[in-house]
Amino acid sequence: MKSCSEVETKNSSMRQSCRLWNLSIASVLALTLSNVLLTIRLLNNSESSGCSYSSADIEAASGKGSFQTPAACLEYVLSDPFAYNNTEKAVFSGLDLRLGRWDNRRLYKIFDFAVVGEKFSELTEKYSVCLATQSSLEKIYSLVQVAHHWTGPISCAIFTAGDDELYVMQLYLSYLRHCFKPIRERVSFHLVFPKDRAPDNIKGVHGSDFGKYECSKPEATLQTLMKFRHSETAKWRIKNPYPQNHLRNVARKGCQNANVFLTDVDIIPSVNFTENLDKFLRKAKCSSNQCAYVIPTYELDDRVRFPRNKSDLIRLANKGLARPFHHKVFIYNQFATNFTRWQVDGPEPEEAHISHNVTNFEFLYEPFYVANDIVPPHDERFLGYGYTRNTQVYEMFVAGYQFQVLSPLFTVHWGLQNKKSRPAWRERQNNVNRKYFEIFKREVFARYHKDPLKMLVPKKPKRPAGNAVGR
Repeated sequence: MKSCSEVETKNSSMRQSCRLWNLSIASVLALTLSNVLLTIRLLNNSESSGCSYSSADIEAASGKGSFQTPAACLEYVLSDPFAYNNTEKAVFSGLDLRLGRWDNRRLYKIFDFAVVGEKFSELTEKYSVCLATQSSLEKIYSLVQVAHHWTGPISCAIFTAGDDELYVMQLYLSYLRHCFKPIRERVSFHLVFPKDRAPDNIKGVHGSDFGKYECSKPEATLQTLMKFRHSETAKWRIKNPYPQNHLRNVARKGCQNANVFLTDVDIIPSVNFTENLDKFLRKAKCSSNQCAYVIPTYELDDRVRFPRNKSDLIRLANKGLARPFHHKVFIYNQFATNFTRWQVDGPEPEEAHISHNVTNFEFLYEPFYVANDIVPPHDERFLGYGYTRNTQVYEMFVAGYQFQVLSPLFTVHWGLQNKKSRPAWRERQNNVNRKYFEIFKREVFARYHKDPLKMLVPKKPKRPAGNAVGR
């Protein structure tokens, strides 16, 4: 029989074990809850990012005629009560489709400055750099966020096939200019038509045709207008390659500045990008005049707010809510940028500066970069997807350009991509363009008498199966 002291000792030990067990459970629960709350904060960080503002703020600004909503959240493009222009007229009303200019092979007709931003010339004089971008009808809604983040001049080339697409584009661009002051003031549009599906006429469009759509829903409005596009046009678009290199060249030459930041329309610049980049370029020294300043590009989970700064972006990346562009789809697309080193460089100083040089350049690298407009053009033989941007970057490398990564500037592409989201026709277009590349690389060697990557050495190509080569 156990003594009372032994029983008490045993009970005390059990109570202590229970307390330790309960404490452990509580710690685990607290840590789990903390992680959940942190993730929720990252996914829905409206208060801390300054996305919310009161009616008093708007009323206080109304006497000044403007209200600067925060640029780090999506609502800023939907809630500006001073953006709407009820007198905006439909675009393309004075366009003569019998004119225009042809590309070198007469496959596409081009209309430069079909629509001119109201302050495009003024902004060209103010800034040392212009953003050049290109888009199809399906993605043009992304320009809303681009134009709110980029405060300088924007040159945008858009591809339109047939009378029906031209009509939808006319309605939608008129709607964008009506609803969004930054687009109305900053963006000049250039049109590119395919020869075998060129539009014949421009329909009469009135303000009531585009003014009836809600300014708070730019993407949904586009989807509604897309119903006016014929099914035959949609089928034609799938079978015929998208001439993105033509569009890039048109957009770039539409810029009037010596420095150009060439992007695709769904690449969104970070907050305060233009002013920061402009200051850097005015002080930058490039002895060879052959410098290309790389802007790191990240994919961003659709559920999160746009990061206010580099620190926010790194936090999202650490949580798996952001990652380098094309990291899962085709890692070589951006790999040479060395995102790890860029993140270690830290968020300070806030002014744009060179983080590091690209020292491990390899073929298939295709960064978004800022450079002087004397860089080689994009080869227009490459149509559709594959070998479009990376061949131009490869020629720059052979020509002697030094790629330098800037910090803390960055760009974002919405959505974490995966291989399953890539349609099969992209690989077919890759195969066609791969044949043109065999000719292209020999031409580059003949121009510069250099083959630094040994591209002309016969060898079996090593490509990851199922991966698309670039955009």
